[in-house]
Amino acid sequence: MVAKGSMIAPPSFNLHTNFSTLIPLYHSFLLDQFGVIHNGSQSLHGAVGCIQHLLQTNKKLAILSNTSSPSAVALGRLKQYGLREDMFVGGLVSSGEECAKYVRDMYCSRSGSFTKALWFTWQESEKQSPLEFLDCCESESGEIGIAESVSEADFILLQGSEIWRRCRDLNQQHDSRSSLIQDLNFMYNQDFSVIDLLLEEASQRGLPMVCANPDLVVTLTGGVVGNMPGQIAQRYQQMGGSVTHFGKPNPQHFISCLRNLGISSDDEKQVAGVAHVGDSLEHDVAGANAAGIDSIFVLGGIHAKDLGLSPTGSDGSGFVIVENDDDPNISDRKYITKSDLILKLNQLFADRGIQPTHVVPSLSL
Repeated sequence: MVAKGSMIAPPSFNLHTNFSTLIPLYHSFLLDQFGVIHNGSQSLHGAVGCIQHLLQTNKKLAILSNTSSPSAVALGRLKQYGLREDMFVGGLVSSGEECAKYVRDMYCSRSGSFTKALWFTWQESEKQSPLEFLDCCESESGEIGIAESVSEADFILLQGSEIWRRCRDLNQQHDSRSSLIQDLNFMYNQDFSVIDLLLEEASQRGLPMVCANPDLVVTLTGGVVGNMPGQIAQRYQQMGGSVTHFGKPNPQHFISCLRNLGISSDDEKQVAGVAHVGDSLEHDVAGANAAGIDSIFVLGGIHAKDLGLSPTGSDGSGFVIVENDDDPNISDRKYITKSDLILKLNQLFADRGIQPTHVVPSLSL
């Protein structure tokens, strides 16, 4: 808490108490998914209403996501959050889609060759379909084989952080399902013991890794933190392994979004009317900065706990920003004064060496 009468240096970013004041500033918005629109299970409070309002005010929208799912698959899942595909004229650019294109070019176009991947992926579920990603990686000229051991792999395909999957068809009759899948014991425990054994052997063989999702962590339902593929990629690099990353903060993915919206990245006037909305400093804000696009940093996502704040929930939980402790707008939700928040944000941005254009609690009006 700052003592009354003390001076606070004005922030070099623009702090907003809700998204309403940002709407007139831009003609197009690139939206992150996790931590902004939804938490993987439910839409976050106010997000759907805000998106509907953006469309009513003739804003153009696109989604830029580090999901390892193909773009069409990820776009189709939006209906479970109360959204329609046609709301996003710029479609959805996913790191998984960009990764799949690379795998097709690098490993499926070799004449007469057959490459095998050491495949780290997700459990099959309503939210994850590993085979759809694998199908997207393949072309008419070839398909990807799945290695049953490190010794027979040609490269590492890092799509997910839940399991090591040793085959394409889990219904093979010659083997038991339990031997075809090994739990990495990592996503919820951050235990590297299983992963390290595989990565060390792969590093000794000089296998290249392709990472479809560079995120480090994600906030799931109930505030549970999930450990993501980006941590595994970092681990492999620390062992001396070579990693090709796809997704934010790569500026090319932001440029792909602009292209989908009919905007040339060389048109400074048009680009100035575009902002990217995301909750990760290292991926969303850093990537937007690198692409020359304004950034809107959402506080109620992955960095909420770094700031001592409550993450935005689907039920309206989260926090509100007030002028001071006597503010009449203080509600039952947790609150923070502007002065305290500015101090915390200045420290966080200085520590990370990353500065957004705008800061807002959530994607809500």
